[in-house]
Amino acid sequence: MHRTGTVLMLAASLAAAGATRAAAHDLTVPKGTFLELAASSAFDSDHVKKGDRFTATVTRGLRVEDQLAIPAGSTVTGEIKSVRAPHDGSKSGAIGVKFESLEAGGKTYDIEGILVSLKADERKRMLDQQGKLLTGRHVDVILIGGGTEADMRADTLVGISGLDRDDLADEWARSGLGPSTVRVQPGTTFTMEFDKALSLDALPGARTADERNIYVSTETVKSLQRALRGRNYYAGEATGTLDRPTREAIARFQLDRSQAATGDADEATVQALGVTTAGLR
Repeated sequence: MHRTGTVLMLAASLAAAGATRAAAHDLTVPKGTFLELAASSAFDSDHVKKGDRFTATVTRGLRVEDQLAIPAGSTVTGEIKSVRAPHDGSKSGAIGVKFESLEAGGKTYDIEGILVSLKADERKRMLDQQGKLLTGRHVDVILIGGGTEADMRADTLVGISGLDRDDLADEWARSGLGPSTVRVQPGTTFTMEFDKALSLDALPGARTADERNIYVSTETVKSLQRALRGRNYYAGEATGTLDRPTREAIARFQLDRSQAATGDADEATVQALGVTTAGLR
């Protein structure tokens, strides 16, 4: 009887361990990865309030080492962190935003995401500004313009504000350099950067032409670092870690080739640097 009970307990323990392994996430989207979004909900600086939430839809699916991580159509939810508008005496409207959750493949994940820009001139200035930030600092980026019917892209002020600091929003609001009201309409496009790594489940599905595929393996990153160092974009060691200096080097290389300066090791960048991976022969 005692032996049977022990066997049953062992079987239960093994089953629990198996369930734990099954629940483990398959993929990691590294900190610094970019995700392309389109606003699902409308908001503007005349009516939105601090603490209000908004949603956006992923417009371009993301694969990690050719495994689907975030399909197009996934939902990202953000929160309004600060607002400046004419009714409070501001000359230029401003909204500080932060992205906080992602729904992908039927599951919801907590995220830390910040608004960034892929416009070449703004991206260059953002890269310069990032070097002045303290490591590990939580940040907001201030939205300063709404999408227009012509391009439906969100404009961003090229500068970064601390989570509990409103100095950037205040400076812009006093400047009178932008529109008095920030308007974001459904369909307005913007880009989010993961400010913290995200572990999530790989999803089934054949690859589509508009999905981005990024490489994150240690060996591929080492090869990228060596290739970037050989072209004088990177001065560090080939550590295999996709850290900020490596991402900045990749982004500057991408800018020089008129590519979207994401800082991600995507297929176009890997090919341009002459790096071979398991997926590129």
